[in-house]
Amino acid sequence: MNRRNQIDPERMVRRVLREFTRVRSYDEIKRSVDEIRRGVNDAMRDFSEPPVQPRQEPPRPQEGPQAGPCPEPQAAPQTGPQAVPPRQNGSSWQPSGAQGAGSFFNSVFRQKKEPPRFPLPSRVKGVLFLVFGILGAVAFGLGAVGTALAAALLLTELVPLAVFFGVLAVGFLGASLYGGRELGLVRRFSAYCRALGQADFCTVQAMSSGAGVSVKKAAKDLAEMIRRGWFPHGHLDSGATTFMADEETYRQYLLAEQSRAEREKERAERAAPVHTGNEELDEVIREGKAYIQRISDANDAIPGLDVSRKLDEIEDVCIRIFAVVEHNPEKLPEIRRFLNYYLPTTLKLLDAYREFDKQPVQGETVRSAKCEIEETLDTIVAAFRSLLDSLYEKDAMDISADISVLRTMFAREGLTGSDFKPEKGAQEEQKAEQPELKL
Repeated sequence: MNRRNQIDPERMVRRVLREFTRVRSYDEIKRSVDEIRRGVNDAMRDFSEPPVQPRQEPPRPQEGPQAGPCPEPQAAPQTGPQAVPPRQNGSSWQPSGAQGAGSFFNSVFRQKKEPPRFPLPSRVKGVLFLVFGILGAVAFGLGAVGTALAAALLLTELVPLAVFFGVLAVGFLGASLYGGRELGLVRRFSAYCRALGQADFCTVQAMSSGAGVSVKKAAKDLAEMIRRGWFPHGHLDSGATTFMADEETYRQYLLAEQSRAEREKERAERAAPVHTGNEELDEVIREGKAYIQRISDANDAIPGLDVSRKLDEIEDVCIRIFAVVEHNPEKLPEIRRFLNYYLPTTLKLLDAYREFDKQPVQGETVRSAKCEIEETLDTIVAAFRSLLDSLYEKDAMDISADISVLRTMFAREGLTGSDFKPEKGAQEEQKAEQPELKL
């Protein structure tokens, strides 16, 4: 009883877990596992036998003629922390703490080890170069020194041999340095893999911090590892600032880069000076491009997808409106209200939306204002599209008039419908002009 009270399975498990998580190397982990198994086996063996129960005296039968047969003795129920469950099917009793510890360690030690995400390259090559390089450098270095001393003191004919030994010593020294470099590269590969974890991409700066090297050194290492195939699907971005571990992430990066290049091209075109020969038109186009650029900046700053889609439509319609006016300066008066009121008011709403969206705590008033602005953007898109359509109204009417005149002239000349065939008199005249051939 005293021994049972002294041993606490939960305390033992916590102590074992702290010891297990403290170790690092493989040998320490193996020794810790052996100690844990021995400790668990000892604890389960100590708890395998139940405590000795005090003998219970059967109750005495009642005196008198009505006393029946003596009832079978029954064990008194036990309560409290010392209660012991009865044995079943002859199995030995084990406390819940020992059973929990045994099942926990069995699940930990018997689980299958998952293969690493990136297999560790072999170190055999580096070890061989390092060991044989050191041995060769020492041996031939000593030979070169000894031969040089002998040549200096005794025989001058040994000078070429000393030079030969020196060259070999330098070659083996280079081999040892190459082996050390290979082993260092493998060691840093493990550090890079730990820094990456299960992520699809990671910054080179974070990976360099995990390996304890500079960012430039880490970028060079990663490029070399990708070339060797240690990261089968690894890629670096154009600036060597981000490492991508799979093809899907790299494909998304290429799409993002293409989109960024297109946006930069559009911004460069907007920033390019405009010279149409009409100073008033040039000023209007420059002002319109400035408004479009501010709308684009607001679109980049607002994270909402629905709002971003609406701003894309507004930006596209505005570009088309100013393109029409640039090629048709006579339509400049038709966009005066659009330039002087509609666009400034739209930017005012976008600035207010950005300010509301930055608030860390958004109450009912802020949410209501944002929803109202989002609904107003739909109205702005429809109004701008109507304005763009109205700029083509006069052209469409002129084209309709030209088509009507053309059809009238075709009908007058008999070139439309059934009148397209030549008249009967014209056919006879044409037939008379053709020479008649007789055989």
